[in-house]
Amino acid sequence: MAATRPAPGETGAPLGVERLGAPEDLDGLRGEWDDFVERSGSDIYFTVDWLQAWWTRYGRGRAFAGFVVRDGERIVCALPFCVERIRVGPLRVRLERFVGADCTLPVFTPAIADGFDEPVLRAALDRLIGDARCDAVSLSPLSGESPVTAAAERVAAAGAFSLARADSTGPRTVFRLHGSFETYLAELGQTPRRDHRRSLRQLDKAYDVSHRTVSGDEAIACLDRFVALHTALWKGEGRSGHFGDWPASEDFTRVLVSRTAKTGRARFYEISGGGRVLAVEQCFVLGDRCFWRLPARDPDPGLRKLGLGRTSAAEMFRVLIEDGQTIVEAGPGHYEYKVRLGGEEHPLRRVVISGASASSRRRAALPLRWADLLHLVYYRGWFVKLAPRLGRSGRRLWRPWIRTRV
Repeated sequence: MAATRPAPGETGAPLGVERLGAPEDLDGLRGEWDDFVERSGSDIYFTVDWLQAWWTRYGRGRAFAGFVVRDGERIVCALPFCVERIRVGPLRVRLERFVGADCTLPVFTPAIADGFDEPVLRAALDRLIGDARCDAVSLSPLSGESPVTAAAERVAAAGAFSLARADSTGPRTVFRLHGSFETYLAELGQTPRRDHRRSLRQLDKAYDVSHRTVSGDEAIACLDRFVALHTALWKGEGRSGHFGDWPASEDFTRVLVSRTAKTGRARFYEISGGGRVLAVEQCFVLGDRCFWRLPARDPDPGLRKLGLGRTSAAEMFRVLIEDGQTIVEAGPGHYEYKVRLGGEEHPLRRVVISGASASSRRRAALPLRWADLLHLVYYRGWFVKLAPRLGRSGRRLWRPWIRTRV
């Protein structure tokens, strides 16, 4: 009879857990860490350059806790956490979450090797909730396709921990690219394929358009015109856009692009014509995955009538297919134009875990209830509805709301 493979870390040599106390500690593991993040199907958000860039702008007042877990010599986990104290009325709650979970717009697929989700999560939670005495650990926002969601629920059900929250916070969009660009257009259907070709012909006739990919050192110089074009687009809608809404987002992006341009991971996909840049898509690439962050368009109404936005995105997919990218992570939220371009919507998951005791469960519930209240009153009530009606839009998002997005 064939022998049953033992569960990782339960028999034989135990899993080795190394804790990193500062983002700078990642420098000694940079190659191994990034290689594992890519091989495990994880995200650009867990690479060393991204983590360190984020920390330079948003790490103040937080403590870094990185974990590298090995099965023998083989790395099976690379997870970066940060711990902070969240004020809830007169109380402060000690919360641990992934580096980069707030202030930017990530979707996390934690870097854990297949089959190791539960033992790795148990090891991390033992140290975060047990040793570090955190009141709650948030694994959000998680990709709904990640096995970590179900693994976290099983670990919590085993009794040592408690599941404080497990729900969906909305959709996120993914594009799956395979075959050729003609295959992609054919899968959209006859009408979208015809519309794309017509829009491209009309744009070329009116503007003599050209296409190019900007990467390397040139990507750093490209950022300024991208920010200006993105901001002009949203200004025409009476809104501030990403760089106006999110505090320090332009500084963070500048540091990030400067770091990732050196490895070729920062990309801009441009359409130019008539002596100016008409559209730019900002992306980052990791292996065969692309992370589509933000669009920018010339706000000219005539260009909108020609379908510039839809055409720019589709032409970006053409280049990605030619370059060998097969998955495009298009971020959180529902966008009808992304669905029309063939995007698949999947749930964005929120998973928060606490200790098993009654006092731990109560303290973990506090930041969740506070976050729910702020989101309802400030974000949905004020920022989305009342502020635009009162002519008060254009102000940056409130930091307390950002920091309590659990």
